[in-house]
Amino acid sequence: MTNTKSSKKPSKTSVRKTKPTKKEIEKVIEKTKSKAEEYARDPNKAKKLLDDAVKKTKNYEKNRGPLAEVWGYLTALFRLLRAYVRKDYRDIPWGSIVLVIVAIIYFVSPIDLIPDIIPGMGLIDDAAVIAFVVAQIKADLDNFLAWEVEKSNNEDNAESN
Repeated sequence: MTNTKSSKKPSKTSVRKTKPTKKEIEKVIEKTKSKAEEYARDPNKAKKLLDDAVKKTKNYEKNRGPLAEVWGYLTALFRLLRAYVRKDYRDIPWGSIVLVIVAIIYFVSPIDLIPDIIPGMGLIDDAAVIAFVVAQIKADLDNFLAWEVEKSNNEDNAESN
């Protein structure tokens, strides 16, 4: 008598509990790019996406779980997209703003490589995608952050005069 349990392959609907591979992240990003380009071209869609993203972050402000390591970057991506949509900051290549939007779309979507409803696990892939995107656009993100500091300093100087 053979043991059928040990020879059974895991079902495709089984839930993964590990960080996605670089290849899986790249595949997800490629799939999402055309949708992200639509958002980049349509300020109203981009604003709605930002609103949804900000609402979702409110659920994780106290317990960030896997997002803790990328929280600062995630909120910086929100600010960058907001400044881009408002046309306050446009000094970023098209490909980089598309990647920013890809990361935000992925974060907002509850259905992804690891569904967000799984406690303690569901945001591992979101954090991985955010970290991957940040690594790809690091110089552009640093330029934006420097612009924010400079803008803030200029506003402070204007108020003190």
